Amino acid sequence: MRWRSKSNRDWLRSLPGVTEDEPLATRTSFGIGGPAEFFVESGRVETIEKMLTGCLEREIPYTLLGAGTNLLIADRGIEGLVIRVVNRDHRIEGTRVTAGAGLKMMRLARIAADAGLRSFEFAIGVPGTVGGAVYKNAGCWGKEMRDVLVDVCGFVPGAGKQKWDPKKLQLGYRTSALREGALKGALVIEATVHVERGDGEEAKRLMAKLTAERNETQPIKTKNCGSVFKNPPGDSAGRLVQAAGLKGLRQGKAAVSTL
Repeated sequence: MRWRSKSNRDWLRSLPGVTEDEPLATRTSFGIGGPAEFFVESGRVETIEKMLTGCLEREIPYTLLGAGTNLLIADRGIEGLVIRVVNRDHRIEGTRVTAGAGLKMMRLARIAADAGLRSFEFAIGVPGTVGGAVYKNAGCWGKEMRDVLVDVCGFVPGAGKQKWDPKKLQLGYRTSALREGALKGALVIEATVHVERGDGEEAKRLMAKLTAERNETQPIKTKNCGSVFKNPPGDSAGRLVQAAGLKGLRQGKAAVSTL
C-alpha cells in the first residue's frame, strides 16, 4: 500500500520501543490473532500524541489497544501501527475519581472501595481498561459508564487535546462517538467519574458477591472475553442462546460456554 514507503517505515522504526511483527494473541483475552505490523506500548501521553500526529501526517493506519478484551483479531494481523495505551495514573478529589485510560476497570473499582467510595462497584465485572470502557460505554449488572461519567480528556490527531462530556460522546448501548461517530480514531487520555461517599467495606463485600456470581456463570479460567452478545430489548442474550440450544456448540477450537 502507498503508506508503506521507505521513509514511513524508517519513521515507524525510529519510534521509541517499537517492534515489528509483534504477536498480539498474548495481548487479547481470546488468545488468538495475528501480529501487529508495528507495535509500541506507552504510558506517556505526550509520546502517544506525537505518534498519532505522525501517523495522520503520513497517512499511516493506526489502532489503539487497551486490555484486549472483547477484541477479535484476524489471523492476518493488523496493518500499520498498533499502540497499546498503558497510562494508569489516578487521583481522587472528593467524590470524583479521575483515571488514566490504561488503568483496568476492576483495579479502579477496588481503588474506589479502598477510599470509601460507592456507586462504582459494577466496574468489578468489566474486564477492560478505562479507555475501553468509555469507547464502548461498558457496563455490568444494570449500570454502565454513562451513569457515572463526568467528562473525558482526549486527543484528536490534527485537532489537539479536547474535553468531552457524555453528550458529546453520544454514549449508547455498548457504543459511543469514539467507536462509530465523529470521534472515531481519537485517543482517550483519562476519564472522570462521579461516585458517592459510603462504606468501603460494604462495597468490597458487594464486589466479592458479584465476582462469585460471575465465576458461576462464565468460564473465567478459559480464554474468553466475557459477555459477547448484546441483549435485545425486553430479553437477554443468555436466555436466547439457551433457548436455541446453542450452549456447548463447537466449531473447531471455538465454543459457546456451557455455563
